[in-house]
Amino acid sequence: MSILHFQPIKGQVRTILRAILNTPEVSSCRLKVVLTLRLVCEEIVMNVTSYAYPEGTEGYLDVDIQKVAVSSGHPDNRVVIRFEDGGIPFNPLEQKKPDITLPWKQRPVGGLGVYLILRMMDDVRYAYVDNRNVLTIEKII
Repeated sequence: MSILHFQPIKGQVRTILRAILNTPEVSSCRLKVVLTLRLVCEEIVMNVTSYAYPEGTEGYLDVDIQKVAVSSGHPDNRVVIRFEDGGIPFNPLEQKKPDITLPWKQRPVGGLGVYLILRMMDDVRYAYVDNRNVLTIEKII
C-alpha cells in the first residue's frame, strides 16, 4: 500500500499525478490500465486543486493506493485509489450527467470529467466523513 500526502496543493497537479503514477501499485499495471488511471487521476486531482478549497487556503490531499484481490484465486486484480481532502463537500456522484448527444458547441461547460471517471472505472464511491471528502475509485487490472 502506498500512502501519499500533499500540502499545499495549489499548482501541484503534475507533481501529485507523477507521484501517483510512480507508485508500485500503479506502475506495475499494464499500459492500458496505467493510461486509464492517469486520465482519471488527473481529472480528480485537477478538480481538488482547483475547486475544493476557497481562495487563499492551502489545502491538502491524501491519496492511498493499493492492489487488492476481489476473490480468492485472483490475487491483486484491482487497483483501489482513495482520495481524501478537507475541502468544500462535493459528491461527484450526485452531479447531473452531461448530454453527450449534443454538438460540442451546444454543450454546457462542466460535468464531462466526472462522466468519464464513472465510465472508465469499475467502481466509484463517495462519502463525506469527519469533514473530509472521500472519493474511492477501483479499476480491474
